[in-house]
This record gives sequence, structure tokens and C-alpha cells, in this order.
Amino acid sequence: MDTLFTVWPLNERSNLNWRMGNPVPHSHPFHQVFFIREGTGTHWVDGVETRIHGPWVMLVAKGKTHLYLPDVEDDGWMFDFGEDFLDSDASWVFSDFLATSNLPLPQDELVQQASVLARLMWDMGKVKTDESRPVLRHLLSAFLHLLQSRIREQAQHNQTHRTSDFKLFQAFLRQLDDSFTREKEVEFYARQLRCTTRRLGAVCKLVLGKTPQVIIQERCMLEAKRLLLHTDQSIQQIAASLGCEDQSNFTKAFRKATGETPTRFRKSRDLVQPGSTEAM
Repeated sequence: MDTLFTVWPLNERSNLNWRMGNPVPHSHPFHQVFFIREGTGTHWVDGVETRIHGPWVMLVAKGKTHLYLPDVEDDGWMFDFGEDFLDSDASWVFSDFLATSNLPLPQDELVQQASVLARLMWDMGKVKTDESRPVLRHLLSAFLHLLQSRIREQAQHNQTHRTSDFKLFQAFLRQLDDSFTREKEVEFYARQLRCTTRRLGAVCKLVLGKTPQVIIQERCMLEAKRLLLHTDQSIQQIAASLGCEDQSNFTKAFRKATGETPTRFRKSRDLVQPGSTEAM
């Protein structure tokens, strides 16, 4: 799936979804960016609802459960792409903890510049050749880098003060996304990042006000909630997929984090199966 890069005009994609019937919350094995120049709608990400008023950018990381319903046809584009289209400096914008899924934009020259890049990606995306792929990768990188200052401002709320700390925190989140189902100890992440546990703890406190252990636990619980709500896996299967061989220990940890057992959490909410990858 890493080789994927597809561009859709939003009005065309919206019409396709409505022809398919009522869309439902779903997830994708690839990243998505919605760039809405004009239009309104509602965006759900992991159960959190946000009203959208263009101009707006929505960043949906692979695996996130989401649904976007426009009120009417939007003006803009949507990009589907694999991990290999992200450079290391841009990958942090899809982090569960640091990035924001919804980014309102002011009506200024930034929107016009982003529109130029989006249209270039749309034009180039229709050319399915090996030569077009590196061009698309550079255009996507330019688009995300153009928005990075706004994304940081929205996501960080002025919490980050030192570049070296910020880079270390980015690296921690990338390693966490890769390893959280297998590795739960802070020492593992400190070794991978070639720093002390004290330094990693100080950076996490600076950026999020939380310890690394809490962030690791929250990442596991976020994934557990997604699996409980959007799959029919058993509690034992979910516990095993998150690296917990003892189901009772998983249940205790989940109840401590959420105030509910996994079974009660699932029963108290509607179980929605992920839709097809054709849905928005």
C-alpha cells in the first residue's frame, strides 16, 4: 500500500460516496489529506465530532477511524497516499498525540499557495508514470511543509520551546507508533533514541505535560478503543494484538484508564464495522 498516491476532487468523491449509500465510520491503511477551499460539513475522528468551515485542512493518519460528511458539494481535493510519500520532517503531522486532525485556515495567501500545489498534484496525479512519482512526492512534501507552522501552532499551543526537544519528541512518537504493541517499557524507547530515560521524561513533560509511561499507555488504550468499537475481535484477540497475553491484566488496565471494562465499553456504544476503502 506504500506505493499508493491518488488525488480526488472533493465534489467527485462526495458524489461517489452518496451513490454507494450511507457512509459509515471507517479506517484506511493509508494516510489522507482533505484540503477544503470552500464548503462546510462534519468530521468525526475516533468519535470526536468537529464542524468544518472552509478553508480547512483535515489530516487523517492511517488506521484512524473517521467519517466526513459535507453539507453540500465542497470545493477542494483529497489525497490518499502511502507512508513512503512522507519525508521524516513531515511524518510527525500524522502523530496521534502531537498533530491535530482538523486545521482551520484563515483566508490569506497561504490558502492560495496551497491551492496551487494541490492543483499541481491533481494534474500530475492523472499521469501514472514512474517519472511522476518523485514529482508527486516533492509536491506533497511542499504542501505539508507549507502548512507546518499552522499545524504546529494549532497542535502545540505554544508548548514546545526548544527545537532539540521537539525533534526528540517527534522521534519518540514515531518509534511509539512502530513499537507500542510489542514494547511497553520506557527504557526500550530511551535506548532506541540514544538518550536517558530522564531526558525522555523531561521532553515528554515539556511538550505534553505527561510522562513517557502515560503516553505509551494512552497509545495502547486508544488502539484498544478503536478495535473494540470498529471490529468484531474478541477481548482476548484484542489483548493479544496489543501484546498482552493475560486478558485479565488487559481488562484491569482498560478499566483503570477508562472507568469501564472492555465488554461494557463495547456494549454501551454502537459497534460500527469499518466501511470499504472507497468511503471518505
